Amino acid sequence: MNYLAILVSAAASFLIGWAWFMILFKEPYIRGLNKTAEELAKGPTAVPSLLLQFAGNLVMAFVLAWFIARLNANTAMEGIKVGALAWLGFIAAVLGPYYAFQAYPFSFFLINAGYPLVSLLLMGAILGVWKITKRGLGRKETPSTRKALSG
Repeated sequence: MNYLAILVSAAASFLIGWAWFMILFKEPYIRGLNKTAEELAKGPTAVPSLLLQFAGNLVMAFVLAWFIARLNANTAMEGIKVGALAWLGFIAAVLGPYYAFQAYPFSFFLINAGYPLVSLLLMGAILGVWKITKRGLGRKETPSTRKALSG
């Protein structure tokens, strides 16, 4: 696996999360939490929260890279498809019922499930195309490229 691509994918997801929750959807997200400023202030401080978020992004990028490698997804579009399927099977399928049973508004579900969707799509594109071969950056080595590279 390409660990640099995993790191870059995790960093991209982290930046998307910052923009998603701090700029694009900050107000509706805070309203959707249905908590007062005092209640929010009792939570963890920014540094541990951000470190936990980045660690989660690394795990998500690593697992997605593993799926992409096993499925031999070698293009941005193939990586995007793997990311979309991962989101559908592991994010939407889990979060949807939680939001339904907890009676959160559908808009709050869209905010919280939208971030990992966008992240997984971008990470899939990055991981799908950013491979390491004997000649450096490029497509994943396959039997046909191995023969071409050795000859």
